[in-house]
Amino acid sequence: MSHESLVSRLGRRVRFGIIGGGLDSVIGETHLLALRVDGLADIVAGAMSIDPQVADASAAALLIDPTRRYPTWQDMLASEPAREDGIEAVVVITPPQFHAEISAAFLEAGIHVLCEKPLTSTLEQAENLARVAEESEAMFTVTHCYTGYPMVREARELIRSGALGRITLIEGQFAAGDPGVLREPEDPTKRHWHFKPSSMGKAVVLGEVGSHAHNIVEYVTGQRVTEVSAQLTTVAERREIYDNAYLTLRFSGGAVGRLWASFVAAGNDHGLAFSIYGDEGALKWEQESPEYLWLYRPGQAATRIARALDSTSEQSRGATRIRPGHPEGYLMAFANIYRDFFSAVLLKLLGEDPGAALQALPTAQDGLSTMRLIDAAVRSHDQQVPVTFNTQPLTASLEN
Repeated sequence: MSHESLVSRLGRRVRFGIIGGGLDSVIGETHLLALRVDGLADIVAGAMSIDPQVADASAAALLIDPTRRYPTWQDMLASEPAREDGIEAVVVITPPQFHAEISAAFLEAGIHVLCEKPLTSTLEQAENLARVAEESEAMFTVTHCYTGYPMVREARELIRSGALGRITLIEGQFAAGDPGVLREPEDPTKRHWHFKPSSMGKAVVLGEVGSHAHNIVEYVTGQRVTEVSAQLTTVAERREIYDNAYLTLRFSGGAVGRLWASFVAAGNDHGLAFSIYGDEGALKWEQESPEYLWLYRPGQAATRIARALDSTSEQSRGATRIRPGHPEGYLMAFANIYRDFFSAVLLKLLGEDPGAALQALPTAQDGLSTMRLIDAAVRSHDQQVPVTFNTQPLTASLEN
């Protein structure tokens, strides 16, 4: 599939709006860089901050028409569907407690949604949003950006092919410890919302970083976590949330494993990694060395699998933009999420099946799986017992 040809065939780019991600956003600039890479969509509307002045300045910086610089997302939703040139998709880059209401409203209006992770603030919100996404004709994707890495997709395809045999052990971590997350500011008014219970309760560490570690191991193995035994801890002084989580897990395919999520792994710049073991070998990958995936066989020398080689899978090569030896990195992985999403929207607008573009993207069900884990982990910690929980797709769970 030629992504550029989709634009040529439609005769224009996707029109989309952005909610959050303004000049006061931590991740907004990253989104703006990533979504521009392939030139598949134009930002034509924005409600970019809860601060009206920041919202207007942010939209002005993107040259959005003054009549489409909205003070609230509700104003955008009220105006855009009535326009002949209205938006066809929206990107939601707000704190998680707002994801469910915003995303559901746009889905119900028939507007495609790409939403930041974690899916929502609570399990109840996640179930409601997953239900809306299931019933809507509009498409929904969660921006678990690390699934855009070619070597992550290569790991997924190798495991699907049976290269490791029966999967037995699954290890994932996102253990950060840079100065921005390691300590609380001296002035509590300068505390970022990431470190406030108001965003998603005390288990924020599982939403902000743990969600990536959980998603990526489920993504590459195809197994859902079914049981968790959790130890949640607050390490940093004056902190109101848990900032370290050790989870012992059981998976739907019979594997056991562990997940470590932390803000207080002092000295770690980033810390996302996974190790997947089968009865025939193992795969290991680290986000800070993303160009390479390591394959281990018992009694044999380790094999380094490099990005962009002809021997890698079609899925991995499809996520590759630059020839071997030239590092691509985080922004290109993030851009792959946007490329796949906007390609799916273009296919929809052309009246064609978007399935090929959607197949590698995280879904509402994936986001719901993480929220189920977080809910169970908190209950496990509070009760000091392992907690087993539902892993069925939402529609199946409602019917049973």
